Amino acid sequence: MHTKNKIDLSSLDQVASFAVLLLHGLYAQADELKPIAEKLTKQFGKAIFIMQPTCRTGLKSLLQSIDQQSAHILQWIELELIRYHKDTVSFPLIIIGYSQGGVLACTLGKLYKSQLNILGIITLNAPLMGTPLLERTRRDMQKFISDAAAGLEFIDYPLARIKWINRVAGWVYTLARLDWAPVNGLKDIAPNSRCLKGIYKFLQDNLDIPCLLIGTYQNDLLSLFHTHIKTDKDQESMAQLNEAYGLFISGKKGAKHDTLIPLASQVCKEENVHNLMALDRKDLDYTYLPMVGSNHPPIKRKIYKGLLHARNLIAIDPNLFINQGETVLYAHLVSTDLIQYIEGLVQNVGNVLKK
Repeated sequence: MHTKNKIDLSSLDQVASFAVLLLHGLYAQADELKPIAEKLTKQFGKAIFIMQPTCRTGLKSLLQSIDQQSAHILQWIELELIRYHKDTVSFPLIIIGYSQGGVLACTLGKLYKSQLNILGIITLNAPLMGTPLLERTRRDMQKFISDAAAGLEFIDYPLARIKWINRVAGWVYTLARLDWAPVNGLKDIAPNSRCLKGIYKFLQDNLDIPCLLIGTYQNDLLSLFHTHIKTDKDQESMAQLNEAYGLFISGKKGAKHDTLIPLASQVCKEENVHNLMALDRKDLDYTYLPMVGSNHPPIKRKIYKGLLHARNLIAIDPNLFINQGETVLYAHLVSTDLIQYIEGLVQNVGNVLKK
């Protein structure tokens, strides 16, 4: 391991029973999932081999396609397991991917399940059906600013800054749509990309690898700031901001989101699909949703209310950090449920659970 906050694996070569591969999000560092790594280590002790690859950090996750990143991750895993005297094909592996890392996790399952012994895949707030924000045009941005102006003023965000930020963002979104632009990691998480079509087919056809798709939503921006409603005008301003922001993020009025990715995309499910629980219900938190079809393998979805993608509202301004709220990576309930799910996956591996 080469990360700054690496876990000491010097004694694991003889005792580790399974590995957990932690995949960070777009433009992040290898230890982005450190809170989860620490809780897994505390629970499973030396029975677990925590892997946090360094081969796709920062710009690499932006420039390289998901397939390219997957190939590099496979090579990294092979070298790391050899280093600790483990056989790549047989050593049990669980993959946890956050945001873009969740798309990568599914791609590893799709492309390399014969070369890796994947016990299960867990995605956290992953844009499995794309990031609609990447489809926004300058006209969309101008409409958002116009519709959200009163609410932005209410939370003390200067409109002059958002207009400048959105001009910059407009160039980024345009790059994501240009064939010649070398931002393949970004293009692959745009709606209807070839990569995501492959992920959807993998999740529908997969009969071998248990998958848990975790999604969260928080549509009330007022709860994220130290701001209080005092008048009916304040209430109306915040309602307009919430509606405009949700539409800007998801492209659909009233759709749930985690402040960056629509809930429907996170759990790879269109809203209000026949015979499935509608995503517009109010009691979605902590609820499992089955995959389509009675004969489908153990692919599950779990949804949490009130948890955020990150601590900044990147759709408005990457430097607009919230005062309140909890992110998925730091949520105690999510980590507790992850541990329970992993215990179920590894129960037949051997003497895994920490005594």
